[in-house]
Amino acid sequence: MKTRNIFYFLFALISFSACEKIVEVEFPSDEPKLVVESQITNKREPWKVKLTLSQPYFDQDSADNISSALVNISGTDGINVDLVYTDTGLFVSPDSMQCVIGETYTLTVKYNGQTYTAAEELANGFPIDLMLSFYLPSTNGFVESGYYIFIQGKENEYKGDSYLWKFYKNDTLQETFNILAENDEFGPVSYLNASIDPNDPLKGLAQNILPRPFPFLVEPGDTVRLEQYNLSPTYLQFLFDVQSQLGRSGTPFDPPPANPNNNISNGGLGYFSVAHYTTKEIIVEE
Repeated sequence: MKTRNIFYFLFALISFSACEKIVEVEFPSDEPKLVVESQITNKREPWKVKLTLSQPYFDQDSADNISSALVNISGTDGINVDLVYTDTGLFVSPDSMQCVIGETYTLTVKYNGQTYTAAEELANGFPIDLMLSFYLPSTNGFVESGYYIFIQGKENEYKGDSYLWKFYKNDTLQETFNILAENDEFGPVSYLNASIDPNDPLKGLAQNILPRPFPFLVEPGDTVRLEQYNLSPTYLQFLFDVQSQLGRSGTPFDPPPANPNNNISNGGLGYFSVAHYTTKEIIVEE
């Protein structure tokens, strides 16, 4: 009886294998769309706009750069500048420019017979009041022991503040999987550490009340520079959408493939951001 069962099993297995058929699925592909990458700030520097074309989801080749476009940025403060093509899809203003708090800036791109626009207002952002280093002992139970950096700063009273931080150690940008960005809903556990005593940051260690440090170990003597960007809430969501797509690992829990939200009109992709910039630098002490 056992031998007969084995025979039937092998016969069924061979039959199913013989019926196997390779099916090639064709994925629909839209026409390439304009993709805009640009951020201008209150820091005086040349304004830059990068233009490329979108690619099919499974196309791993480099994106096609655009060189034949008319690119202009204008502002309610009277600024009106045409950007000049330089290389690899990059358009740059002839001179250094600077945004003004409370003014709105509009990007206009004319490409292939179509006009694309995007606009944002430069919101007010506070400077970083304090930037300090401290040694976190191994008894904290949450973070690896070592030297860390934390900051303290103010927020606007109204809700909707959004922030991005870039952390440089000895002039090298420290990269992480997750972007260092948040909005003012984080409250007392924000990177701005409004509730921490800067003169005694570890005073609440026994109650697990700690400064929220930036997630990078540093050493005494390191030069650390922090750049803080006050963003629009829609740009913060764009960054989170991009991060979500980049973090896809092929599991059932991944978000469905989708283009991030954007502020480019006429079906364009990408984002034109106007952000308030401030920076601070310290040398780590023991």
